Amino acid sequence: MNSSSLEGEERRTQEVNRLKSEFLATMGHDLRTPLNAIIGFADLMVKGKVGPVSDDHKEYLGDILSSALHLLGLLDGVVDFAKIESAKTESSPGRLNLDRVVTEVRDILHGLAAAKRIHVTTHVDAAIAEVAIDASKLKHVIYGYLSNALRVAPEGCEVMIRVLPEGSDGFRLEIERTGSEAAEATGDAGTRERALANGIVEAEGGRVGVRSRQGIGTTFWAVLARSRRVARAG
Repeated sequence: MNSSSLEGEERRTQEVNRLKSEFLATMGHDLRTPLNAIIGFADLMVKGKVGPVSDDHKEYLGDILSSALHLLGLLDGVVDFAKIESAKTESSPGRLNLDRVVTEVRDILHGLAAAKRIHVTTHVDAAIAEVAIDASKLKHVIYGYLSNALRVAPEGCEVMIRVLPEGSDGFRLEIERTGSEAAEATGDAGTRERALANGIVEAEGGRVGVRSRQGIGTTFWAVLARSRRVARAG
């Protein structure tokens, strides 16, 4: 097989891997939306925050909640695999409306926020309304930081998602939560999601960081280029 054929075969393999990762990621996000709603509202009912329930009902709701959490764990494994594979593949830049992307990810995590009575607000600077980067990877990054913030934040606090200009050719994503970290154990999910988000940003040539003020809040941030151009073989 000559070099031209080998290059063509390699490009086809990369494309198949990219499509597979995109499918797994999209499926994961699509399934998470109703699943997080089930978890969030079942948790509210188990805790009696929407009205009293009988002991029998509480037992059944507990079964629903534990089964949904188990399913979410399995789904997280699939999505994590997709994120890892996605970080290894070429980017597929496209014009994105950042306000729409941020709102979509916020809505996916509505159930988790509602369960802890956390108010999530968003602000996208008008100067950085659109970018030309990979939509799937950006959604993974926002999801990773936001889900981590919601998991460790105390009940009733506020979480802010901000998107701001960074120099002439970059933008800054910030996820800020108020208050001290929740005292209860949060498991490894939040840490894993944030680590995956960091990995994707760095694979895209961006920067990540965190700043904290004791008793006031913590902000995780990432800086990415507004336009991502990828050199292709051939």
